[in-house]
Amino acid sequence: MATKCSICGTRAAKRFCAPINDVLCPICCAKNRMNTIDCNKDCKYLDGLEYQKKRKEEIRFSKLMEAVPHGQFDDIFKDRNVALTAADIEILVKDIYVSDALRINDKIVYDAYKEIYKIHEDNQPVDKFKLSPLAQILWELYQAKIESWRAILSDKKIGQIFLRMMLSIKNMTGGGIGEFGYLNYLKNNFVPNNPADTFIIEDKDGNKIIKKFEN
Repeated sequence: MATKCSICGTRAAKRFCAPINDVLCPICCAKNRMNTIDCNKDCKYLDGLEYQKKRKEEIRFSKLMEAVPHGQFDDIFKDRNVALTAADIEILVKDIYVSDALRINDKIVYDAYKEIYKIHEDNQPVDKFKLSPLAQILWELYQAKIESWRAILSDKKIGQIFLRMMLSIKNMTGGGIGEFGYLNYLKNNFVPNNPADTFIIEDKDGNKIIKKFEN
């Protein structure tokens, strides 16, 4: 006769749970893990839960990014103070990429922007060494620049800048552009004497196309 679940007492227990030192059915496991049960981090049954958590966060950030004005006529980058603040960040990232000071790609930059955005929104003490290597560098820049940014922009607008840059990455990476599309955009366009009405797109094979900004 099958052993019954130690929680519901009705369904067959198919999973051993180390934190409670007993057996559970899959349904009770799903209902109680990371809730009434302090699960071990290496538990194999958390894989699906972790995926769902990440998926929910990505959906939340997609909504936050889409809420930032980014259309042809209302893009927040049309605000000079926003553009200058974003340039502080993007020029640093460009220099890191070009110098190969860190091995980075678009996803690493996206995740680092997200880390700094969360810090900015939470306004809580930060353990720098728990951040990713790129986020550690961005955090140092943030600390050095935040007061000058706040002199010209609201905290809400500063947060929107990180979201807007994340949206740029989503729109500039993958497919024929490759995993360095955004970084190559920074490399090719944050240069002296680049015409103000044009920008350069570089695909994953190194081919470059000059395009005009839409008015």
